[in-house]
Amino acid sequence: MKPRTLNRLAMLAAEQETQALEAIRRHNATLHQAEQQRGILAAYRTRLAQSWQDGAIVPASQARRAGQFSAASHGAEGQIMHAAGVAAAQLETAVTKLSQVKVQRRALAEALRKAALAVERETEQRLERDRPWRPAAPRT
Repeated sequence: MKPRTLNRLAMLAAEQETQALEAIRRHNATLHQAEQQRGILAAYRTRLAQSWQDGAIVPASQARRAGQFSAASHGAEGQIMHAAGVAAAQLETAVTKLSQVKVQRRALAEALRKAALAVERETEQRLERDRPWRPAAPRT
């Protein structure tokens, strides 16, 4: 391949690497956010459970709201876990793509190096051919 084409391919690979790194950052942030949300839900559930354990009389409306919250929190945790699973799978895909792009970039760098050496050799050969021939001085 021509060095110009190799340079273009190297630029495209660099852009793909940047995109993969950004995707990894986003998926890690999503996983971190899911973990925080699960912690908040667990803390609310713990506080709710402790409020029922003191033996105080609770109005029916408050008990109903607490039950609704508990049911909704389990549904929300399921959604959070699903989103975390999707993010984990996407993270794995992005990491795989990043490693493939890095291998591609190394191969392109090697091809660029070889192409530069070939151009240099060709230039040297052309200069050698273009040099006027001078016979050697006679030996006495």
